[in-house]
Amino acid sequence: MNTTKNTVFKITPGLKREIIKIIDERIRQAHVTKEDFSELKAIVKDLGIKTAELAEAQKRTEERVEELAQAQKRTEERVEELAQAQKRTEERVEELAQAQKRTEERVEELAQAQKRTEEALTILTREHGITRKMLGGLSLTVGYRLEDEAFKALPQLLLENHGITVKGRLKRAFIKDKKNRDIE
Repeated sequence: MNTTKNTVFKITPGLKREIIKIIDERIRQAHVTKEDFSELKAIVKDLGIKTAELAEAQKRTEERVEELAQAQKRTEERVEELAQAQKRTEERVEELAQAQKRTEERVEELAQAQKRTEEALTILTREHGITRKMLGGLSLTVGYRLEDEAFKALPQLLLENHGITVKGRLKRAFIKDKKNRDIE
């Protein structure tokens, strides 16, 4: 027998509310809201901006890497130049060392000559002192002799030039000047 039964289920209001609640919850979980979409749009836009900034930064980085490669090349060339200069400097230092050795030998010769000069100067200084003493004595003798002659003519000169008559004998004496110095 073929019997089809039409069965009707009756849904109670409580059951209906539960079903609606479950369906709403499922829709809410699967449904993208306008807020979610706007937020997602903002994130995508932000990612686009960040990607463009990263691309620009990458471009600048590549340019800087190229600059650094060129600088590295120049540095390597300069290092090579410095290596050559260092070699020339070492050769020059060797030449200077030889010149220094010759200079030291010459300085030693000059030191010996200086020693001989100092010895001769010591002798000359000693003899010069003796000569000065002798000359000083001679100078005093001549000076006194000139004064003796001047003493003879002085009375007449004082009388003629200043009207002073000398009485008695002239003798040498010292007096103080305005600055309290002895004058003859």
